Amino acid sequence: MKTFFKIFIPIALLVFVFVGTSVKPATAFKNYSNMEMVPAGEFWMGSAPEETKGFKEKYGNREPYKSYPFEKEQPKRKVFLKAFLIDRHEVTNREYLEFVAATGHKPPVNWEGGSPSSEQLDHPALFISQPEAAAYARWAGKRLPTEEEWEKAARGPDGLIFPWGNAFDPFKAATAESDLAFISGALCAIHSGNRVEIAPGDVSPYGVHDMAGNVREWTSSASQESPSLVVIKGGSWVDLSVNARAAHREYVPRDGTSHLIGFRCVVDADEASSH
Repeated sequence: MKTFFKIFIPIALLVFVFVGTSVKPATAFKNYSNMEMVPAGEFWMGSAPEETKGFKEKYGNREPYKSYPFEKEQPKRKVFLKAFLIDRHEVTNREYLEFVAATGHKPPVNWEGGSPSSEQLDHPALFISQPEAAAYARWAGKRLPTEEEWEKAARGPDGLIFPWGNAFDPFKAATAESDLAFISGALCAIHSGNRVEIAPGDVSPYGVHDMAGNVREWTSSASQESPSLVVIKGGSWVDLSVNARAAHREYVPRDGTSHLIGFRCVVDADEASSH
């Protein structure tokens, strides 16, 4: 069954396919070497009215953004989080293939013949629902980030609008307004996204890559009004700069999948230190 769900992208509607999530009991060898530390402490979350004013004036009259609730990002407030580790980049097809091989989990629909091509290995794992992403995370000894954790990892303690600073730079991230070199892979293979870390400037203060562009990402945070909808964060290669802001959020069905949504994982720092 297919469900069409509009989530503020300028050129397309996302196609969601509902899938099963059962896996064989198996656990990966816990490896936290490809993760970055986000220390305990406060950070600025959300947006101040003056930060969204320009984006609302520029994009608010465009059809995909007319109903986007910029005010829901307010107020900009301080939030305390304990220390955690977060994946340096989105989970790749190479990494997800290990999970599929170990558990017998259903592979993503964009893997022809049940496995990714050699060209896809270092691209984000896509067409994966939020429960499937959570299943991978459990298998890997991790979990999905909360919206707060994702946002802190993306913008640092000082509340930067973008991972690198407060002004959008098309030469920093893989978005629709970016240098063509950053999105050529996705344009040539629309169901694969771009290779992770292809945009060297899309790096947060904590050394985390691809949080403004490439593909959007699942979190574990659900809508209070509708628990079947969960928060996704980050922009993608088809999104304008308004989506690349760390405070930007959208809600999508947790059981849906898309060629524009991937994920990354986190683990509590104290748990990681015990292994």
